[in-house]
Amino acid sequence: MTGLRDAWRRHKQKIKKNFFDKNSTLEDMLAKCPDGIPHNQFRQLIEYWKHPTVQAICEMNSQNRKKQKWRHRMGPINFARVRVALRAAKDNNEEPSKPEIFIATRTKTGKEIQADTQVAIAELQNRQNSGETTDDAFRAVYGKEQLGRVRCYGRSVTTSSLKKDEEINNLKQKHADEITSLKEELREEMRHLFTQLLQNNPGLNFHDIPGCVGSDLASPMMQVVHKL
Repeated sequence: MTGLRDAWRRHKQKIKKNFFDKNSTLEDMLAKCPDGIPHNQFRQLIEYWKHPTVQAICEMNSQNRKKQKWRHRMGPINFARVRVALRAAKDNNEEPSKPEIFIATRTKTGKEIQADTQVAIAELQNRQNSGETTDDAFRAVYGKEQLGRVRCYGRSVTTSSLKKDEEINNLKQKHADEITSLKEELREEMRHLFTQLLQNNPGLNFHDIPGCVGSDLASPMMQVVHKL
C-alpha cells in the first residue's frame, strides 16, 4: 500500500510539473490537457492547484524540502532492498549499521558526492575510528530520531516494529542456542556412555551389538559412535 501511494503521488507530481503553470490562464492549460484525463477532471485539478490555500501549502512544502540535508540518491529503490544487498555481501549475514546504509544510499557510482554529504560521511567515519559505536556516531551527526519513524530503514518502519522484529530474532536465536546445547549434552552423555561401556567390557566388539549385524547400513547407534 505504501508503494502504491508513492506511485500515485509521483504520477500527480509529474502531471503538475508538465501541465500546470500558475502564471498561465485556465484556458491555456486546458488546451494542453494530457491524454487519459477528462477535461472536466483536469479543470477541477487546475482550480485546486490554483487555490491560494493550496499554493501556500505547496510553497511551504517546497521550502521545507530545500532545507533537507544529505538527501538519498536511490530514486525509487527502497531502503529495504539496499539493506538486503548489504547484508548478503557480508560473510556472516550481519545486519548493516545505520552509517553503512547512510553511505550506501548517498553515494552513486559515476556521480560526484554532494559537498555536505561528503562532510557528513567523513564525520561518521572519524567518530567510528575514534571508538564511538555506530549508533552513537550516527546520532551525533544526524540528531535524535523523529517520532513515528526510524532513519535509514525506509518508510513504514517504526521503533515499535523494529523492537518486535528484534524480540522475534532473539527468540529464534535462543531456540537455536538451546538446540545446540541439547545436542552437545547428548553428545557428551553418549561419549561418556560408550567410554564406560568400553572400560567395563575391554573385548567388546560394537558389531556384536544387536541391530548392527546382518545389515550393510550402520545402525543409529553406530552412526553416533562414528560421529563421536
